[in-house]
Amino acid sequence: MFTLNDILQSNTDQIHIQSGTTPDPALVFRSAHHDSRLITPGDLFIARKGTNNDGHHFIPAAARAGALAALCSTPANDVPPDFLQIIVPDVLTALHATARARTQRQKDTIRIGITGSNGKTSTKDAVAAVLSHKAPTLKTYASYNHELGYPITLLRLEPQHRYAVLEMGAQRVGELTWLCNSIASPHWSIITTVGAAHLEYFGTQERVAIAKSELVQVLTPDGFAILNYDDELVRAMAAKTQARILYYGTGEGATVRASNIGGDTLFGHSFTLHYHDQQRPVQLRLPGEHGVTIALAAAVTGCAAEMSLDDIASALEDLSPAPGRCEIKPGPNNSTLIDDSYNANRQSIIAITSAMHNTSQAPNGKRWAILGDIFQLGTYARAEHSTCGSSLAGRVDYLIAIGDQARFYVEGAIASGMPEKNAYYFSADVNNSAELEAAKRAAADLLKHEVRPGDLVLLKGSRGMQMETMLAML
Repeated sequence: MFTLNDILQSNTDQIHIQSGTTPDPALVFRSAHHDSRLITPGDLFIARKGTNNDGHHFIPAAARAGALAALCSTPANDVPPDFLQIIVPDVLTALHATARARTQRQKDTIRIGITGSNGKTSTKDAVAAVLSHKAPTLKTYASYNHELGYPITLLRLEPQHRYAVLEMGAQRVGELTWLCNSIASPHWSIITTVGAAHLEYFGTQERVAIAKSELVQVLTPDGFAILNYDDELVRAMAAKTQARILYYGTGEGATVRASNIGGDTLFGHSFTLHYHDQQRPVQLRLPGEHGVTIALAAAVTGCAAEMSLDDIASALEDLSPAPGRCEIKPGPNNSTLIDDSYNANRQSIIAITSAMHNTSQAPNGKRWAILGDIFQLGTYARAEHSTCGSSLAGRVDYLIAIGDQARFYVEGAIASGMPEKNAYYFSADVNNSAELEAAKRAAADLLKHEVRPGDLVLLKGSRGMQMETMLAML
């Protein structure tokens, strides 16, 4: 929670209040959102003009949903007389100033920033779950990891929070440095992977590495740079920070590592957790080898927080997949559905289909991958989708591709040996919601007719594809 006074004091001489009543500076906001659909009574609505949408158009909707006020640069007319409109020259600047001031007052909270091409949100959830076994812990809401989401998360800081686990995304070199300088830097930083996400913005994987490394460059010498030892580009970031280094991974050089990895790759690996001369057995419920990596990131952060290895191992065994991230659900015709619909890039598709390939399955069971477009690839779109498709041959038996660039999944899969009759493409303009939903329904109809008991069915695509809408169709 935060107050009107937090906003006023952080933006002196730059604020004009418009309301039919005299506002109380002690007015308390429960939280803040930049999406009017998420507003609940007692919230502050952040009305910022973006590239595609102008939040100012949604101020009346936020007021109807129960928002106490809107932070805006232009007031709306169609609002209740007592609705508070906090008018500033630049909404983002005012939001950052408020979050910066509030964060500076939280002297006892250790901020833990997480970035990387894959696994940010799942790692954030796992780290927060482990640390919450020791002390009250705040974590980023959903994937609020950008210039709006990062400060909005920090406005939720309370005095009791000992840790704040903060997902931090970037679409350009310099963005993470800017977020840290304009609001607050982390005390500890976790880097998950360097992959091919957002190549439309970065251009090359090397530039992705440069951008992600900014989160360890801002650390002070008493901080921790927590690095994925198994990713060569992440491991190399140790040379770019003055902070203390903690590695996690399966390699012998990792500070916290896993050995004796066994169990079922889809439904949860078992492994031995090592830290210095200590070791503990762990049975996960997280799927895939990437589930082990996520668990190790959480474990090494627990070690940085001086938790016992017994407590860490117990917390790891309690972890479960976040919504839309490798959730195991009943599928059509008594099949098993893997709901990994929240987001996608090449590395994550390869990881989950590898898990599907390696898991035990009912006799005669088939593996299906239903994949939507990967966004934000720019000129690399065809190559990335085609490479994904090539990786599917031999890992899954059937491919259903939905969207525009998804046709290159099929191209790559067939070129690498998947029978043409096993690959289906449902074309759709991804910017036309009606056309896209029609393609999903057609794909769902095919699945309901063809999928058999014992089959594994993967649902995955970029966030903008909203592949989760297919769940109701199945």
